[in-house]
Amino acid sequence: MQSDLRAVLQYVPFFRGKTFVLVIDAARMPELALAESLLDLIALQQIGVNLVLVSIGNGEGQIGHLLIDGELKWQSAEFEKDHVKSILDRGQLALIERPGLESLGDELVEFSSSLGAFKLIVFLSEQVSGGNAISSEDARKWKGEGQGLLHRAAEVCILGVPRVHLLNENHQGVLMDELFSNEGVGVMVYADDYLSIRAIAPEDIAELLAMVGRSIRDAHLVPRSYEEIENALDDFLVMTIDGNVVGCVALHCSEDPRCAEIACLYVKQSHGGQGYGQLLVKAAEQQALELGIPWVFALSTRAIDFFLEQLGYQPCPIEVIPVCRQERLRSTGRESLVVRKTISS
Repeated sequence: MQSDLRAVLQYVPFFRGKTFVLVIDAARMPELALAESLLDLIALQQIGVNLVLVSIGNGEGQIGHLLIDGELKWQSAEFEKDHVKSILDRGQLALIERPGLESLGDELVEFSSSLGAFKLIVFLSEQVSGGNAISSEDARKWKGEGQGLLHRAAEVCILGVPRVHLLNENHQGVLMDELFSNEGVGVMVYADDYLSIRAIAPEDIAELLAMVGRSIRDAHLVPRSYEEIENALDDFLVMTIDGNVVGCVALHCSEDPRCAEIACLYVKQSHGGQGYGQLLVKAAEQQALELGIPWVFALSTRAIDFFLEQLGYQPCPIEVIPVCRQERLRSTGRESLVVRKTISS
């Protein structure tokens, strides 16, 4: 589980009152991993998550024994919506024992959807390829390893369960590691607003300043004050995952010449390597296109290859950018290179 307590706590109010359906084969799952997952269910129950545990292997008696020995409040049930809801309303976990049931079969999916489940979490015997989080649209197009599971998970989303998690049951602590981090350790197929890029709101400013503070100290970004961002709110976009700000970018427009600067590009270190920086730049470029701006530029040092190789920017002399930006750059003493890209003619 993450050591960042703040990252964990952000999910507590988000999960409270939601229903998770978990599918597990206790006979196949390693003993320690099973025991830890059941302990994790206690923690989820304590923060107000409604839990339905579906046992599909021959170890349902083992699960019952472990539940009896633990502190989890539970009651046996069947696939009967009203009965299960009454159990959940009492703050108990509903345990459904169905040996041999298909983990993503129609009966289970229809039942999960009828309950209004927010997550369907399936413990599998091995890791599924595909990345940490995949939209249902991308999952439907997936080819190669894990194709069948990802296609089916996408269908489950269409049938009414917003998020499907495919977890490796051999990973001890997999449940908490998956649920209490933005990226997780398994594969999540989602059909809701898990990831979005939107205009910054005033209440995001403090979070943005805290987020980019490390890069400012390392001289990767120009220092910015609360007031500076507040006075230029229309310039900033933020990326959120589950409502939490994880990245930002700014588009500073100029009239002489008519262009815009891509600036303040940052993605939290814990979210690096996922292509989020590219998504943020493209969102800023789209904004420039909608404003009728013919070209954009960026000043960069370490990220120069990112702009040149991944985003199609070209090097250009500093003299082509607005004079005020030239003067500010020279006054800071930063040795940044200038790159530009044509957006519209």
